[in-house]
Amino acid sequence: MHVPDGFLSASVAASTWAGAAGSLAWALRSEKRLADHAPAGTLGALAAFVFAGQLVNVPVLPGTSGHLVGGTLAAAIVGPWRAFVVMAVVLAVQALLFQDGGITAYGANLLAMGGAGALGGHAVAAFVARLWPGVRGRVAGSVIGAFVATLTGAAFIALVLAASGLYPAAAVLPVMLSFHVPIALVEAALTGAILATVVRWRPDIVRGLQGVRSGAAPALGLLVVALAVAAFVGPFASPDPDALESVAERLGFAAAARGLWPAPAPDYVLPWLAVGRTASALAGFVGTLAAAGLAWGLTRRLGAARDAEPHA
Repeated sequence: MHVPDGFLSASVAASTWAGAAGSLAWALRSEKRLADHAPAGTLGALAAFVFAGQLVNVPVLPGTSGHLVGGTLAAAIVGPWRAFVVMAVVLAVQALLFQDGGITAYGANLLAMGGAGALGGHAVAAFVARLWPGVRGRVAGSVIGAFVATLTGAAFIALVLAASGLYPAAAVLPVMLSFHVPIALVEAALTGAILATVVRWRPDIVRGLQGVRSGAAPALGLLVVALAVAAFVGPFASPDPDALESVAERLGFAAAARGLWPAPAPDYVLPWLAVGRTASALAGFVGTLAAAGLAWGLTRRLGAARDAEPHA
């Protein structure tokens, strides 16, 4: 679902950047105001895990692949606004280092995957959890929320493409939704499987749907899992294009994509280490560490800024 540079008009790109920047500012302000802030290691490890999860594309349709987005999953663990920050970090690393998603389209991508996933998916999950109290309700809510969030994000991308004059909404919207239904099912299944596993062994970690904001997930263990996935699973991901790329090829606007940023490792391959899957493994490993470090540093900076403020 990563929109590349070239798909959006200047006005649409600017509008989505403004919306994403405002949402991110609100998320950072919310985190800064909390008395019990999230440990930097927790958000760093979670960003690493989401980044690594997005490396693993699996076939969902003939010639089309999809991957975990992770916004609703992250929101179930640390809450919606913190999950939005995690998604902002992941998408920034992908765009800047790997040319996965455009710089001009960063705002649209953050709203589609962070806004729809972390905020919209969490809203659905919280509603279901209120109707169905208990652990099962929280997991079921996140499953439904992940499914709805994926289709909402796909619809949003279709609309911004139409607003940019790339393709009429009446044509691109149903195609985008049809291609993303199987991806939404994969997103829901992975979200449910991961949460069910976590609540069985460490129910204290899943705090985002319990109204509890403090507490640390086992950051080191999560980071190790993320690095292992990036290095040993990511290189074997499906090479098929994702749903947006497939839609662009089917509708004939794929040629509009262009790279505006000289990413050091485009397509998750280090050009100076083009040795089979080794280049992909190392690129994924580096990207996972970069996502962890950026989220960790941002959270530490927020904590230091809050501690420096005078208290009444």
